[in-house]
Amino acid sequence: MEKILFALCEGPHDVAFLYRILRVNGLQKYSKPIGEFPDPLNKYFASEAAGEGLEQLKLEEARNRRLPSEVLARGNDALVLLYAIGGDSKAEFRRKLLQDIARMYGRRPPEEKKIETGTAAECSVLYFFDADSKGIAARFQEICRELSGILGLTVSLSADSPQYRHSNGITYAAHIFAEAGKPTGKLENILLPLMRQGDEEIFHRAESYVELHDPKRLPRLKVVEMGNGQLTEVRDEKKKGKYHRNKSVIGIAAQLQNSGSTNTVCIKHSDYLTRNKIVSDPSCQEIWHTFEALIVPTP
Repeated sequence: MEKILFALCEGPHDVAFLYRILRVNGLQKYSKPIGEFPDPLNKYFASEAAGEGLEQLKLEEARNRRLPSEVLARGNDALVLLYAIGGDSKAEFRRKLLQDIARMYGRRPPEEKKIETGTAAECSVLYFFDADSKGIAARFQEICRELSGILGLTVSLSADSPQYRHSNGITYAAHIFAEAGKPTGKLENILLPLMRQGDEEIFHRAESYVELHDPKRLPRLKVVEMGNGQLTEVRDEKKKGKYHRNKSVIGIAAQLQNSGSTNTVCIKHSDYLTRNKIVSDPSCQEIWHTFEALIVPTP
């Protein structure tokens, strides 16, 4: 492989959507066993899968290994690794992953000991974040601060000039999801209008159903002992469910095709998203062009 791209996403919905965009633009799912991945990824993934001190970890910690959710290939030219890492609270996870990437693919002075990679592949790291209410510019600033702290130098990224090449040879870039024509928003502001096209009646009915939402039911039920050996249920105000209107609408509509499946599965497989929709949508085109700049070999 000439190029390796690590795409760091907030969640599995992002990964599923980017997977669809990459697939309709010609990339193929990379399904080889870990041992057949290009060096040094094969050794790195094997180490991560096995883990260190695994017997000391809780089950939820053991599942949280630094492994991609999806891997796609552009022929023999490029490999794209999609990670569902998390948002603001997962800075430490990203820091460790970026340090691992630098050790594998960073160019270092000859006097420094370097891991023998056996590859001359060009490496890139691409952040994906929601603008949310903070806005696109603020999100870029946050990513720049995070990268600057990890790399130990000043990093400059913006919507106008999204790429920054560190002196160790790794390219860092970012793409922020936002509502079309606005500086704020999130993935669902792109995804829901796209899925709705041609299926307006289904989504209208899904939206009507979502109106039954009752905020009082967000606190989760928990079983507590009353002190006399009897058990009862109470609402736990500290542990509340999460309600996102657009995510709920997508999930309800998608159940007509993928019963019992998560939104991730629905986004990845539902025919509410088609190739024609994706390749003609400006937001999807922008996302693809960001990938394209990092994985298509220069003539």
